[in-house]
Amino acid sequence: MQGSAKTTTPTTPPTPALAPTPTPTPAHAPTPAHAPTPSSTDPAPRLARTLVFAVAAALVSVHFFKALGRLPSDPPAALTILAASSTILILELRRASPLRISTQLACAFTAITAAGSSVGLLAVPVGAVLLRGWWPLLPPVLGTAAWIQAARTASIRDTTDTVTMIILGAMMIYAVTTLAALAARVHSTRLTLAAAAVTGERLRIAEGLNTELASGLGRIRTLAAHARQDPSVLTRLLTDARATLAATRATAADLRSLSLAPEAASARALLHSAGIEATVTTTHTEPLGAAGTVLATVLREVVTAVVRIGDARRCHITTSDSAGPTGQVTLRVLSDGVPTAALGADILDPLADRIRESGGRLTTSLEADGWFAVEASVPATPVALDPTDAPELRRAMFLYYLLLASFCVRTLLYVPAVLIAPALAVLAVLCTLQAVYSVRDAKRGGVPAIILFAVLTFLPMHWFGQNWIASLGLLTGSLAIALPWRAAIPAVAAALAIGGALAAWDGTSAVSAVLNAMVTCLIVYGFLRLARLVRELQEASEGLTRAAIVTERLRAARDLHDLLGHGLAAILLKAELARRLADTDPERCLTEIHDVARLAAQGENELRTLTGGPRDLSFRDELTSAAAVLASADVTVEIEGDDLPIPPEAGAVLGVVLREAVTNVLRHSTARHARIAATTRGAVLRLEVENDGVTPLASSAPGAPVSSSGSGIGGLTLRLSEHGGTFTAGPDDGWWLVRAELPVASGDHSDAATFARIA
Repeated sequence: MQGSAKTTTPTTPPTPALAPTPTPTPAHAPTPAHAPTPSSTDPAPRLARTLVFAVAAALVSVHFFKALGRLPSDPPAALTILAASSTILILELRRASPLRISTQLACAFTAITAAGSSVGLLAVPVGAVLLRGWWPLLPPVLGTAAWIQAARTASIRDTTDTVTMIILGAMMIYAVTTLAALAARVHSTRLTLAAAAVTGERLRIAEGLNTELASGLGRIRTLAAHARQDPSVLTRLLTDARATLAATRATAADLRSLSLAPEAASARALLHSAGIEATVTTTHTEPLGAAGTVLATVLREVVTAVVRIGDARRCHITTSDSAGPTGQVTLRVLSDGVPTAALGADILDPLADRIRESGGRLTTSLEADGWFAVEASVPATPVALDPTDAPELRRAMFLYYLLLASFCVRTLLYVPAVLIAPALAVLAVLCTLQAVYSVRDAKRGGVPAIILFAVLTFLPMHWFGQNWIASLGLLTGSLAIALPWRAAIPAVAAALAIGGALAAWDGTSAVSAVLNAMVTCLIVYGFLRLARLVRELQEASEGLTRAAIVTERLRAARDLHDLLGHGLAAILLKAELARRLADTDPERCLTEIHDVARLAAQGENELRTLTGGPRDLSFRDELTSAAAVLASADVTVEIEGDDLPIPPEAGAVLGVVLREAVTNVLRHSTARHARIAATTRGAVLRLEVENDGVTPLASSAPGAPVSSSGSGIGGLTLRLSEHGGTFTAGPDDGWWLVRAELPVASGDHSDAATFARIA
């Protein structure tokens, strides 16, 4: 614990910038109390449903506005079409039931036959038929639509074009509705998937812990029982205890390797207590794996050197990573008070050798502004390949590409024969731009791609026939999806205005051209936005799962370090003491052996509960054990507040702090007196552990840690912050003071449920 420097008034360290994502759903409680249950009010499903309705409204709007134009000349027909269009659109808000589909089809055919509406009004009802899977109904519906259109016009081309529009509109309704359902499912199952990941990770951790560590603790307990009759067994016990402690620390280090959060928390607490202003900025992606282990070592050693050697007042820590199969994770530490020669071969050379062994590099430099920089880059741990798209998304993307192909076919129907070849070339470029920049969301060259798309939309409009106006819808849809709303709205408006003017100049209706382009724009935007929403939700779900795994491993690492590791350190201390007392004080020796057996049994129990969530850790028992361990090391202990009623949940957290503080008193100081005090200040529980073993190094070099190993400060800072508490450590009037504070409800501190709600 003597890794911090002098602070006359300990203050709260800043929240670690590299702290993991808040703990996701544990396996035994799939939906945490603070997490909202997925419902119809969640923004992602609501946005998905809105986009589906927008696409349906776009398909119906053409007929709606045409009916408005017929009101002055033919009010009955216009009102019939308006009523039918409105009913079809309103029913689109309901599930695709037989009654809804029948009503939509009846409304559409009534408007078509009785009021002369376009047969394109069937697009939305046919989409509902597709969603319901009523495939046998499609041939008669489409056949009737084709027969009606053929009776109205003698052109086979127009009939084919109209029926194709119905099919395309129906496929878009099918695609966007399917995507909306997929988005809702991904959104609603994200917590369940995270909980399943936590469960799986706990099982994997348990499998690893129940081998070497469990057997080591079992051997220690067995040898302790034998040592009561034969003290010579203590030598073997010490060997097993050292091996088990080493395995525990190695396992904890491996579990911590996924994240830099613990070491970043330690670094900030260390710098903060030394009076150094610290900032941590992270842009890397976790989990880190082996790269995290190497960079954690670099961060720990460099920050320790900054505090111990220099007179720094500010320190900046940044991380970043580069994408690709040969990506690097980079850690950079800048300080304003460390001279170039201060970090010598004794610190940097071993680090550089280790980084070279991992395929990375370590560099140092004196910046132009006088700041000293240490930069370490190591190869990023390979991550899993991007998951394949869900079947629903693949089907929807196929339908969208089919829409683009149909757009090409419909356009070529009206292109003069002599211009077929150049039209095909332009269409190929437009579809490629759509696929690369709108569907796949490529970033590089986006602005030139939009400009080229606009040129190829407007320039050939006069020569490539009446259906070329559909490319204006693709352009505006691409603008809407690529630009933020503040820029998209004027860009789309300008494109529509230009397209309308060109259509009018070419002798066609500007209103009709703009209206058709707006319909296509809404369809393109709705589909692409839904596809991106699904991918965003999938990435968020995968990120939550990764965060769940990282958090679970960090929890297990903290528990190993804070509970089992400290227990094994106490076993070593007592076993050493028992071996020394075997000949001179047999009675005291037996007492220590009894404590070894008790601590080993306690360690076995903690190991069993390590992967099962919260444990029943009694603060009073920890206090008794701490006093006994310190007394065994000839440290006089003064205890205050041992009769203070402490809620079990608060006691479990403070018990971990007490273990860490006592263990570090034994490992890092020459203490002869210690004080442990539990007090309350308003609605805050405070635990203070102080000792008189501050080393000359810590006294002479404020902020200098005695040891840079371990993760105690970072682990305890994170553990306390998770419960809304604070943790500080530093010299105080010649003593070393560790202070932990936890908020509890005012009044009855024995109310565990009240504390649970706060924590």
